[in-house]
Amino acid sequence: MAERIIYRLNYTSASESNFGPLLGAGDQKAQPGPLGLAQSFKTTVQAEFTVSVLDLFSDNVLVAYSLRNSAVRLIANGQAAQAEAETIKKDLGRDVFALVSRQGKVLSVRCDPAANTLSQNFARALIAVTQFVFPSPPSSNRSQWETQEDDPNGQYIARYQQAEPSSNRHRAAQPSLRTFRKVKTRYLPAIEKPGPDEFNLATVITPKGELTANFDLRAGRVLNLSGTESETIEMGGKTVGRAQNAVRLDYVGREILDPAKLAAMREASSQRSKLVAAVPLSVTTSKEDSELSIERTELGGATLQSLLADLSNLESSSGERDETPLYLKFKALIYLHPESSAPLGKILETAPAKGLTMRVLAGALGAVGHQEAQAALVSAISARSTDWPALSMLVPALNEPSSPSQLAEDTVRDLALRSANADVAFTAQLTLGTMARNLAGTSPERATKIVELFIKQIESSLSVDATRQALLALGNAGSFNAYSTIIRFMSDPSPALRAAAALALRWVASERVDAELTRVLTSDPEGAVRLEAAVALGFRQMTGRTFEAQKRAFLQDKNDKVRLALLSNLWKVHQAFPAAGKLVRDAVTKDASQEVRKAATDIISMNPQRF
Repeated sequence: MAERIIYRLNYTSASESNFGPLLGAGDQKAQPGPLGLAQSFKTTVQAEFTVSVLDLFSDNVLVAYSLRNSAVRLIANGQAAQAEAETIKKDLGRDVFALVSRQGKVLSVRCDPAANTLSQNFARALIAVTQFVFPSPPSSNRSQWETQEDDPNGQYIARYQQAEPSSNRHRAAQPSLRTFRKVKTRYLPAIEKPGPDEFNLATVITPKGELTANFDLRAGRVLNLSGTESETIEMGGKTVGRAQNAVRLDYVGREILDPAKLAAMREASSQRSKLVAAVPLSVTTSKEDSELSIERTELGGATLQSLLADLSNLESSSGERDETPLYLKFKALIYLHPESSAPLGKILETAPAKGLTMRVLAGALGAVGHQEAQAALVSAISARSTDWPALSMLVPALNEPSSPSQLAEDTVRDLALRSANADVAFTAQLTLGTMARNLAGTSPERATKIVELFIKQIESSLSVDATRQALLALGNAGSFNAYSTIIRFMSDPSPALRAAAALALRWVASERVDAELTRVLTSDPEGAVRLEAAVALGFRQMTGRTFEAQKRAFLQDKNDKVRLALLSNLWKVHQAFPAAGKLVRDAVTKDASQEVRKAATDIISMNPQRF
């Protein structure tokens, strides 16, 4: 006999992320700029949460989850997202088929492919928070046990503990009832293989809070579940995200599925299995799907016309102006509607160089960076080819696209080689170098030609300034093909060239680079050169040797700027190298430098959970 169990659900989820600290942009809630670094979401759901048992197997159970009579509210980046909330409400009414172990662990789910990505992620989060897993085998101790489970954040270890008898006073009247507490003790580290020019930042998720469940052992179901859980997400020692979820689940009753309904649901599950792969609750959403969902939520019902009107009003307003919400909406518009790029590029052809319109539109076009967005920026650059204030905003916007177009490359190259304005030429050279690094994986031939261009410039250079600029452009390219050229200047008589060469090695993939940078860090007589070596090492993956070298330099160097850069480097890896934490603690009270003491104090105040 198949049945449907019905609960009353009240669920609230609040999350925020900000990747600014990783890029030195601080801990602000939101930053206008090319990357859209900060996001926040708050969702509340009230509904009937149903669990339909469709089939019993020897070890597993086939169930269908869905929400009925739901009320959903979504706030994205401080603004109500009504259309997206309605979509989530509709999608959560669709069945999610799942395979659940006899102990209660959700092994895999199959969401309706018609549901959007945001709705599917939310469905998995709801199912995860209602998980209650008994030990296996059944004869194991039921007063306390641990299980490995997963949720959208990843794999974690959960500890279950039966409440003390004084908390189970209901047992006298109902001997089959028990109260348990569930705590996530830790998340397991994810294993990810970095790309050829990438390295993984250590990611740590720290859980807090607990859930309390009253369980009917005879009926084999949760009667109610409530509590609050939170997670803090750190990457490279920097806090980049927080989330808090509150849930209340109360048993309402059960329904018997009639044979026709049961057969229809089983057939729907069978058809779903042919269309959708079964995935764990911790499945990682593709970057494309995740970005699409975020941008749809951000844009809401806004249009090109409505956003331009809002931009005009904000541009003409006085007093303090928060341009971030408008920037994020333009970014979403450009992402979802590439045809909007051309009219925005037209506006940039005449927009005031230092105005809000220039910052918002150039930043949004650069952040999205598809072919249409790049063409719009090129159009504005071509129209203002001698306007340095405007080009100082427009040209760097082409640093962002991961696949620079040939048109964008040719435009920037022309400015780099032919502009009569030295500032324009240098900015274009730096941007061209970044383009080479972005092209290395997809168009290595184009990347190589750019690197060769700067090597030829260095070979024919007649001045320290010109050589330094070409070295910095090569540094942005991060190509091993430039290694032999750059390394020659690590011992140059000019401190300016030694410093530029040290910084230029930061992205070059070679163990020899680490040795050269640590040599310069520990032996160069000029503080400015040692500083650039320290900064360059901060871009590279820390090894045991480079950690020890930077630790010694931090303790021995007499230049505060060098030591501050090293303090930042060491703190980023304090989880992999615990000695770094002690260095920070000691620096708070023992360091001779007031600047270093203050920096160490700031680190501790921003990361109290680590001390």
